[in-house]
Amino acid sequence: MNIKAFCKNNKIIRIFLNFKEEYIIDYNLNQEDIVSCPTIDKLLVDSFNGKYVDFTKYTDLDLLDVTEFEMKVYKETMKIPKGEVRTYKQIGDAIETKGYRAVGNALNKNPLAIIVPCHRVVGSNKKLTGFAGGIEMKKTMLSNEGIKVKGDKAYF
Repeated sequence: MNIKAFCKNNKIIRIFLNFKEEYIIDYNLNQEDIVSCPTIDKLLVDSFNGKYVDFTKYTDLDLLDVTEFEMKVYKETMKIPKGEVRTYKQIGDAIETKGYRAVGNALNKNPLAIIVPCHRVVGSNKKLTGFAGGIEMKKTMLSNEGIKVKGDKAYF
């Protein structure tokens, strides 16, 4: 596991669950005002391992380069408490859209994995689907939060 955060103005703008050096260029993170955040990296690992971490002072969603729709999805996803899951449909219904695949696509682009807990979102059939860190990482994260996972499904 290679979790790495990048910050701008002391706020997290991008988190990678499996960081690779080429991402610096791919995601335009080589700007002067964007820096690596080793302190945040440690907090993210703590959170990944099931510890409660309050990231409020490190986040400002308005700094993210995302669409209005993606922002709605991220804000709704942030409401999912630790130890609970929601379906893509539930997220879509909460933001008043039937575009459940669009919800999944937005979460697939989630720049703040762990903080915007997209790992807590599953298919309507309880199946664990799409996750930037891979399904095994999603299983681990959900298990660390007390969600029962068997095979490729979450039980809640």
